[in-house]
Amino acid sequence: MSILSVSLTIAIEEIQMALFYRISDKKRLEAKNEIFVKKGIPALKRQGFEQSPFSSSWFGRNNLNNFTYTMCRISSNSELEMITTHISRRDAWIQIFLNIFKLEPKLETLTELETRDGMQFSMPSDTEMRLRMDDYKGPPLFHGVRHKLKSFYTEKGFEESVQNLGELIKKDMENIDHFIKRWHELHRPMVTDWEGIICANKPTS
Repeated sequence: MSILSVSLTIAIEEIQMALFYRISDKKRLEAKNEIFVKKGIPALKRQGFEQSPFSSSWFGRNNLNNFTYTMCRISSNSELEMITTHISRRDAWIQIFLNIFKLEPKLETLTELETRDGMQFSMPSDTEMRLRMDDYKGPPLFHGVRHKLKSFYTEKGFEESVQNLGELIKKDMENIDHFIKRWHELHRPMVTDWEGIICANKPTS
């Protein structure tokens, strides 16, 4: 490759870097985490959700140096509603999952679960619903608004993307009962004991 070609290649790369604003994976991770901490968690708390009482649940930075938050609420009919949020440095998503379990014997408050491990509640399940993904009908391509930072090419565009995602997270967490209603349209809660072990011969109504 000639000196002219090398110089031209370097010049093109410098122009691209000047034209298109880029951020590090670390900065993107921190921005998404700040969104959920400042917008999502307070909104969920206003809806009666609390930090998961289980000793196996994450609430902050996890063992992969990403972030995971698990929050719970007990419904009036002793159903354990669990919201688990995964925030990874590898992509632009804030992944929010909902799952619901029918507990037996009946549970009055989350504090009764504080001595439990709760690992079984975190196992992969067919009833787990990812918000703004699994609750839609049709291919993901047509799902519309999602919990994802939109593409940006400038610093201002990045800031607008963060602001828009924050507003969406706040709105959806304030309207979490809408997603819970949709979950019940798609699934029936598994009947488990307080450890998350499925109770045999206990069909849900």
